[in-house]
Amino acid sequence: MSTAERTPPPLAVVTGGAGAIGRAVTAALAGAGHRVLSVDRSDAADPAAHGTLVADLGDPAAVEKTFRLIDEEYGPPAVLVNNAGIYEARDFLDYRPEDYRRVFDVNVGAAFFATQALARGLIAAGLPGSVVNIASISGQSGSPDSAYGASKGAVIALTLGLGRSLAPYRIRVNAVAPGLIDTPMAARIPAKRAQDYRDRIPLGRFGAASEVASAVLHLAGPDAGYTTASVLDVNGGLH
Repeated sequence: MSTAERTPPPLAVVTGGAGAIGRAVTAALAGAGHRVLSVDRSDAADPAAHGTLVADLGDPAAVEKTFRLIDEEYGPPAVLVNNAGIYEARDFLDYRPEDYRRVFDVNVGAAFFATQALARGLIAAGLPGSVVNIASISGQSGSPDSAYGASKGAVIALTLGLGRSLAPYRIRVNAVAPGLIDTPMAARIPAKRAQDYRDRIPLGRFGAASEVASAVLHLAGPDAGYTTASVLDVNGGLH
């Protein structure tokens, strides 16, 4: 039996795998030879996914249960893409405590606890790994959608901290910060604001989910082997 036959393809987990960016990332990773598991509240993953798990990752107990199942069934993943996220197009004055908590539970908490679960498994097995968090330009420059922007700023801070603290274990942690991407989530931005954004983008258009996926694929793979605690902008030049 050849080495290729004995060694399964590397396993990747994509949270928020049913969304536009999650589906594009799933397809890109699968195309690069990964076995890909999609985790989402919906099972509507890209057809390239090798398996789907339904879970609400805004609940830390669900994160722990999901990654314990993955570890038991597949072993520790080599790649984790923390893409699960929600966007509330609310005015700051209209936010209720439960709205705020939900945004942070999903956008930050899911990435925090999923990375923790992954790291524990990889460290126990003595294996390297790569984590790519999906941040946002909103976390760099602020956003009228204040809780969303604040949550993505927290994702960037989490990336910088974990990239350094997990480096001794050969676990790289990076982030992609998309600008305006043509997805159903972006379609919820009020029309006038969306047009103002488009007018300010030097490349003159919104990005595609596949362009975010290409950046994720680079950071997740061996070509970025000396890259950790970094944020890669995919924003058409908008700052």
